[in-house]
Formats: sequence, structure tokens, C-alpha cells
Amino acid sequence: MAYQDRIAMVSMALADPTRRQIMDLLLDAGTPLSAREVAERFGLHVNAARMHLEKLVRGGLLTTTRRRGERGGRPAHMYMVSEEDWELHLPPRAYRPLAAIMASGLRGCGRDLVASMVEEARAYGRSEAMGAASPLTQLPRGAGPEGVGEAWKKDLSRRGISARQRLRDKGTIEVSFPSCPFGGVVDLCRELVCEIHRGLEEGLLGLAGDWKVERVREGCTFLARMENTSRD
Repeated sequence: MAYQDRIAMVSMALADPTRRQIMDLLLDAGTPLSAREVAERFGLHVNAARMHLEKLVRGGLLTTTRRRGERGGRPAHMYMVSEEDWELHLPPRAYRPLAAIMASGLRGCGRDLVASMVEEARAYGRSEAMGAASPLTQLPRGAGPEGVGEAWKKDLSRRGISARQRLRDKGTIEVSFPSCPFGGVVDLCRELVCEIHRGLEEGLLGLAGDWKVERVREGCTFLARMENTSRD
């Protein structure tokens, strides 16, 4: 699709403030929702909710699936965030091809390079958060896991990243990303990209204390805990 056409489609889809709120709801939900569920959330008639949802589908921001109810009957249309990557910059910028080329070139370059890139990611995350007045910079000294987790959640939202978070036993914060913030680039060099992402988040959390982040191999999930906290 031509760049100008994409801008037009996205602009029309997000022109209405209610549709922007619906997008936020679906990004946070992490699971498909029906038109009726969206209608109940915003106090809309189900037909009005469906109209907004279909405009977001036509804009390429949502996609649909079908789910049969427990009582049978016709399967309901369920709406969820599209997996398609959208990158719109004014003027256009080719960041994604550059990232793909660099990731491909770095593939298999050894653990020393990975460690170096992770350290750079930590420094970048810390610097970016401080420059942007991240909620993590505003925590009181000695903030506990609940406070750190809430600030981390707000920072992810600030960066436009969808994630699900929960507090586990022993003060461990678990954060899962429904889709990789780096998009399809991760498929070119998964180990390196995931480690860079881990380092980035660890650098951000470093503003709240001596937090360490480890990556769960299955899926895109991180576990963060204070360094002196015992493991599960």
C-alpha cells in the first residue's frame, strides 16, 4: 500500500476520540473483545460500538476472528489488535530496513558483541527515561515492588508498548509482551534483539534501584526482581 494511502486510512480510523479509546482498551486487554463487550465498557449501543470497530478494521488497526458462545448459536465476531506492523513517520524514515540490515549483519557475531549491545541498551534506557521524565524517575527512595511495577507499567504506556503485568511471589514483577516492540526484526536475530530489549528494560528499572531483569525463554516475558531478592 502506498505511504499516502496508509496515512489516510489511519487518520480516518483514529479521527474519533471514542475510537482512540477503543484502541487503548483492546491494546490493554490482550484478548479479543466482542462489540457488545466494547459497548458495555463505553456505554454505547452495540451497533454504534460495531461501527467504530469496523472503521478500525478498515484502517488496518484491528482484525476479526469468530468465537462460538457457550450456548451455541452463531459465532460472534471478536475484535483484536492487528499483528501488522504500522510505522508512519512524517516525513517517511527507513528505520526498519536499517534495523533489519544491522540485525542480519550482527547475527552469529558472538557473546562478546551481545554483552556489549546489552550494556549499550541499559545506558540508552536509563538516559532516555531521565530525559523524558519517566514515572520511574519520580519514585520515592525505597519504593517497593508494587510502586515500581506501577511506574514501569506507566512507562511502557508512555512508550506506546502494550504489555501485561502481574506481581509474583517474593517481590518479582512479571511483564509479558503480546507482540515484540521491535516487530519483525526479532525474527532475523532473536537472541540479540531479545537481549537488547531485556537490557533496555533493565536500564529503565535501574532508576528505581538495583533491579535485575531476566528473560523467560517461552514467549516474550521478563521477570524483574531486586538483586538481593531470592529466586522462586
